[in-house]
Amino acid sequence: MSNHKQQGNSGWYFREPGEPSVLEETSLDMPEISPGDLLVQVTASGFNPIDTKIRAGLAPIASDNHVVGCDLAGEVVAIGDDVSGFAVGDRVYGCAGGVKGSSGTLCRYIAVDADLMARAPETICLEQAGTLPLVAITAFEALERLNLTREDSLLIMGGSGGVGQMAIQLAKLRGVNISATAGTSLRCDLVASYGAAPMSHQEASDHAGEFSKVLDTYGAESLQTALVAAAPGGQVATINARNTYDLTQAHAKGLTLHAVFMLLPLLSGKGRATHGRFLSWLAKEVDAGSITVSETEVQPASAVADVHRRYEAGELKTKVAFTL
Repeated sequence: MSNHKQQGNSGWYFREPGEPSVLEETSLDMPEISPGDLLVQVTASGFNPIDTKIRAGLAPIASDNHVVGCDLAGEVVAIGDDVSGFAVGDRVYGCAGGVKGSSGTLCRYIAVDADLMARAPETICLEQAGTLPLVAITAFEALERLNLTREDSLLIMGGSGGVGQMAIQLAKLRGVNISATAGTSLRCDLVASYGAAPMSHQEASDHAGEFSKVLDTYGAESLQTALVAAAPGGQVATINARNTYDLTQAHAKGLTLHAVFMLLPLLSGKGRATHGRFLSWLAKEVDAGSITVSETEVQPASAVADVHRRYEAGELKTKVAFTL
């Protein structure tokens, strides 16, 4: 019997949606790997805000076993048929679970679609790698949708958040002129350190019609401001379109509006290989020093309910990786 089968499997899940207190540890069956899958021993499961929405029932897309977590980093312990490019013992990372059709990633062992995975960067620890995929892929998809060119002026609403920090760095590699909003002077300094011109969220409204491309990382009032800041004929991408909006500005200026939902390939099964290819590229950029990984708070998996509470109370200021 192999070592991982002797150890067994466990994870953190919720029986029914609710407050953070519904999260509890449970025993899980060892995953069966299908053709195209990797069996990964999880070292770190990255926390993302969508985890709280799934747990609370606000995003009815919970994983099949109600285990939470979308991001992971760990070690390959077995490989399914029809998989190439990976070997047992590889350090890998990806956004490969947490929604219908998959397990959540806050568990000891998980079977994942190899198309969603890549070898992890070699210059950072797996805890840091486990916080990268969802925010990085989201930023990448948004910038792809915006069709950025060197001639563009880009405004990022929320440049100091996880997606915002990554979007600034990815856009900088494309030679784009970037401005970004942040909520405090300290966060404005952070935005500036990545190479964007900082401004407060309120100041963005003073730049009506100035930006050919705008990325909104918040939704609600932030998206309304993005529509104001966009230039006639410009493009706006948002990662949170779940609301009711006044699209007067979009109509008056002939704007193109992109709604970005990076978990869609996990739910639909289509376009997954794009995620894996991007993460392979990203790992090389991280190792080359072209992309900086933000500060990571490491917590044991048993702290998951507390981290969910802290996020919902507005007290979480860094990315969190749970160790298994």
